[in-house]
Amino acid sequence: MGSKTTRLACHPENGHANPQQPPAYRDIAARKVAEREERLAHYPEWRVTDPGSHVSNVVPLLHSRLTARERKIVNQDACALAGKVANRTFTSVEVLTAFCKAAVASQDLTNSLTEIFFEEGFTRAKELDQHLERTGQVVGPLHGVPVSIKDHILVKGHDTASGYASWAFKTVADRDAAVVKILRQAGAIIYVKTANPQTLLVRPHNPYFGSSSDP
Repeated sequence: MGSKTTRLACHPENGHANPQQPPAYRDIAARKVAEREERLAHYPEWRVTDPGSHVSNVVPLLHSRLTARERKIVNQDACALAGKVANRTFTSVEVLTAFCKAAVASQDLTNSLTEIFFEEGFTRAKELDQHLERTGQVVGPLHGVPVSIKDHILVKGHDTASGYASWAFKTVADRDAAVVKILRQAGAIIYVKTANPQTLLVRPHNPYFGSSSDP
């Protein structure tokens, strides 16, 4: 981390070289936000409208796009959810659908997401459902359970900028972190990355996605 932090402090993208020019990180921020919005645009029926700062409790809105069955799904803890996928009360695909819908609502209300790769998740969910149907066995203790990953943790094929503007678009992971490998081997479905602050030291804020807030 030390060497990267040093480069960040001296990088011309911070905009100190020419005060007449807008800092380059603003351009990077605009690109990152536009990329995220492009991915969310595939799911317009899942979007919700932020009611504004006068509403302090947005939890009911997080469930506003969910069916009654989907609300039951997202209110399960991981162990109960894995058990109900294993006994075929729920399929991996419908579990992931519920979690993706809730994630989109969370993004609209709290600015919580960074990298979004729902389709990769659905591909894996279908594979898990087919495996269970074919063999009658789960692949592991978290079979079909969706798990989000913080932005600073490596997920193969996705950016790991960790809140640093100078790392954005340059830190696409070529491998999974150990924890991600373990989760996948246990049957978990990785489907989204969530915000963390720059250097992980303060409240969730970074230069290109801004602040996140708890619902």
